[in-house]
Amino acid sequence: MTPPRRGRPLPALLLTAALTAALALTAGCASGPAGTTAAPSPSATLAPMEPPPIGDVPRLSRADDRALPIETYLLSGEQFRQLDAAQGVLVTRCVRGFGLDYSALTPTAPTPSAPAATQTTHRYDPVDISDVSANGYHSPDPDRGKKPGAAPPLGPDVTTVLGAGLGPDGRPAPGTATEYRGRQLPSGGCIADAQRRLAARGGTGRDADVAVGVNYEGFERSRQDPRVLAVFGDWSRCMAERGYSYGTPGDALKDPRWGAAATPSAEEVATATADVECKARVNVVGVWFTVESAYEQELIRQRLPELTAAKAANDAMLAVAASVTTTGA
Repeated sequence: MTPPRRGRPLPALLLTAALTAALALTAGCASGPAGTTAAPSPSATLAPMEPPPIGDVPRLSRADDRALPIETYLLSGEQFRQLDAAQGVLVTRCVRGFGLDYSALTPTAPTPSAPAATQTTHRYDPVDISDVSANGYHSPDPDRGKKPGAAPPLGPDVTTVLGAGLGPDGRPAPGTATEYRGRQLPSGGCIADAQRRLAARGGTGRDADVAVGVNYEGFERSRQDPRVLAVFGDWSRCMAERGYSYGTPGDALKDPRWGAAATPSAEEVATATADVECKARVNVVGVWFTVESAYEQELIRQRLPELTAAKAANDAMLAVAASVTTTGA
């Protein structure tokens, strides 16, 4: 299973590898599994909480077509793309204003065959028989067989005018150029200027800490919940019937034998296949998703004023981005 996505920064404009990290709207966190940010497990520090009631539990073999309650307050992959596209427009305009030939490369919209990932896309993995039949517990490599494309080099003049963007404290990096050929540069360069313009009405270009906290806490609480532990027990007994000894799906996923090989072995594929089939048989995903949703609903109720403010800030920033990309304003 994949940890929930951490509050990631606005995706960088696709310029050069050297500048990628600098172009995030606010300095974010290191990338973790499947685009998430690894965070220390808060399970040891969570305050006691009564398991919330749940209604009917649907039978689910996967949950990537369902949304968790907290997703209302998190930026989606498509919204990050919209912010990134708007930042590209602003940066390009700024750089060209200094007489330089430049065009920021921005990502294209997801195709129907490759939908943007949601919080539930890989949350309870593995769940897809076709995936594990080919990859076991290894992550599929969508770029296998493709030759990496080299990003066009940036000249020193463009690099100077771009600047390095804003740091985690909202200030330009020390040493950023302040002028170019006698003309005053925006503080922090064109990247920082675009970041400030997008955030002028609110928002920071990253998921609010309060929403990130609910996302992680709901996940942590759910996997310790007695109803989820009970279905893990059912799954474990199903696996034992097939000759596998694992206490939880996480134990199977983290078996050190899988990480020691670059490609999945026949044993790994067989284990992952049994894992997916047992999850479906005892309804691991249905129970887990329902319980986690209930925890999130309670956590949202407790923190609603902060979450409402965070969503309003995100909406304000997205409105600015829409104006930039549709009218250039």
